[in-house]
This record gives sequence, C-alpha cells and structure tokens, in this order.
Amino acid sequence: MTHVAAVLFDLGGVLLHLDYAAIAERAGSLGIALDAALLPRAEAQARRAIDARVARRNGSIDSDAARIPDYFDDLLAAASVAADARAPLVTQLRSDHRARNLWRVPLEGAHETLAALRRAGVRTAVVSNADGRAERLLVEAGLAGDIEVVLDSHYEGVEKPDPEIFRRALARLEADASKAAYVGDILSIDVVGSRAAGLRPILMDATGGYADAPCERIARLPELLALPGIAREARRDNGTREGT
Repeated sequence: MTHVAAVLFDLGGVLLHLDYAAIAERAGSLGIALDAALLPRAEAQARRAIDARVARRNGSIDSDAARIPDYFDDLLAAASVAADARAPLVTQLRSDHRARNLWRVPLEGAHETLAALRRAGVRTAVVSNADGRAERLLVEAGLAGDIEVVLDSHYEGVEKPDPEIFRRALARLEADASKAAYVGDILSIDVVGSRAAGLRPILMDATGGYADAPCERIARLPELLALPGIAREARRDNGTREGT
C-alpha cells in the first residue's frame, strides 16, 4: 500500500469527543437521569442517523450548525431519554455548546499518536466542520503542537463532504492526495468527502457502530499507527513508548 506521507484528522469525534460527563450533569440539573457511560454507543447511533438523513435526501446534506439540534436529540433518544424530556435538554445543550464547545475532551491516545506521527515525519492537519473555535480547542486540549495546519470550515466557507476543503488542506501541506489519509467519524461526511478528494478514508469507530462501513476502521487512535502504509518509524516509536 502507498506510503502515507500526510494524515488529516477530523476534530470532533476523532481527536476530541463530547464531554459526556458535562452532558449527564446538565441532564441532572433538569431532573433527567442520564448515565454518561451510555453516551458513546448512543452517539454512534446519532452518527448513523446523519447517514440515514443524507440517504433519504439523495446526498443532500445540511450545514453542520443546522445538524446540531437533531444530533443532540438523536444522541439522547439513543440513550433512552424520554421524548418529552429531550426538548428542554437539547435547548440547554445547544446553549452550553455555544458558550463552550462540548466537543472538548481528548480521545484516548490522541497526544501520543499525533506526536508519534510528527516524530516520524508524517505531515498532519485538522479539517473540521467547526464554528471558528477549532484552533482554540486544540490549544486547550494540548494537541496544537503536533498539528501543522488547521482548516476550520467557519473561515474556509466550505464544509465537508465537499472535497474542496480537503484539497485546500493538501495544498497547504504540499501533500499528494494519493499519499494522504483522512481520519473521520461520520460515513456520509468524512468518508464520502475525503474519498472524493482522493484521500484514503479511515473511520474512527470506537463502539463498532460502523461494522458494515466500506472503508478501514479503527477503534482507538493508536491503532492508526499499525495500519498498512503508516510510517514504520511511527509504529516503532509508539510501541517503544507503550512498552515502557
């Protein structure tokens, strides 16, 4: 398989996940019992709900901002929150998200994986359908130092799955699409968009919700380093550190 010279990452769902504890705490403040441990699997169902909507619309897709209310509602429904309780909680979560982005907790292994790639000479970028806060979120999470380029759709004026945003990232990295991979978490947005731009799509699938996806999948970020074509130096470096 072609040597991977550049790896591009989504932000929410790949490098940072939802603050499940904060969501459960907010639910509790409204008198709604919600177990934070249920939310990762519930979120997998929310992602599939996006794919279903896109399929029903023959590929037409809403903006990321427009999807937020449905996403939170689908998440809560999958976590067995009653329908009459979801509306006020969704309203509050939208307010919380505007105040401080709820995708803010680094995924397990994010720091180590990014650092291993960079030490191995693999170029790195973030391509996110964000709201202008992508760079700040990376800084706050301590991940910015190992990301060379950040494309935030708020500033780019184009969103995934449009292949243009991936092409811009490749141009800024001076990287060839045929030697680049993109790690995302939503099939109809990340896999479709990156594949259309000529990149190798890799799906972050922590809970197995995308077992039928027509692409490579990883459950944890460090697994990226073991995929074919990823620099051997990155695998060796990560393996040495994990063994110490």
